[in-house]
Amino acid sequence: MSDTEATPLPPEPRAPLATGDYRDPGTLTQWVKLLLVLSLLLDVIGAGSGIMELDLLYGFSNGTVEGDIDALANANDTRQQAIGVAQLLLFIVTGIAFLVWIARANKNARALGAKDMRFTPGWSIGWFFVPIMSLWKPFQVMREIWQASAQPANWQAVPTPSLIGWWWAVYIINLFLGQIAFRMAGSADGLDSAIAASTVTFASDLSSIVLDVLAFFLITRIAAHQTWQARAVEVF
Repeated sequence: MSDTEATPLPPEPRAPLATGDYRDPGTLTQWVKLLLVLSLLLDVIGAGSGIMELDLLYGFSNGTVEGDIDALANANDTRQQAIGVAQLLLFIVTGIAFLVWIARANKNARALGAKDMRFTPGWSIGWFFVPIMSLWKPFQVMREIWQASAQPANWQAVPTPSLIGWWWAVYIINLFLGQIAFRMAGSADGLDSAIAASTVTFASDLSSIVLDVLAFFLITRIAAHQTWQARAVEVF
């Protein structure tokens, strides 16, 4: 782990903050972190439910399931659907909060004195929704926010932390696994295809767990950088 990731870089003297541009990221960061923790817990539940489903499906395949098969299958489907709906709703809420946080972090970096940033607050959100470009532009957005938050006066010289690279790699993996799992589940027409779809869904839940953890630490670090720099400006 580099020194940049471990602790905020030492502040440098700069012009005073523009009045009203900077907002303490603490409250918003805490809300996003809470949503990420809830997402993590729900994803863990989803992964556990996925193990139960796979166990049931393999039992059907091997003929080792005892009891009312139809009742067991219906109970499994009901549980999986309920968890899936809850995950989707929480994903939407968390995603919106995370995007609001990104825009605010971008504005704060500018208010702290970062000049010539490539991405505006609006486009720091917008690139997530542009086909093809969304595969790498948001990574650049978050890298720039990290750099400009760590050392606003000379942000271009700040190295890219491995945390951002890991976060983005897992995000892309999770994105593709989720799409594949959705399509496989919708087209499953037999036991073997159901097992395959359940396996991919389980892998998607595992990647979501990792993504939640990485996103949690990412926003925590960036918010810490901004708070550090804001306090330094007040001193100077």
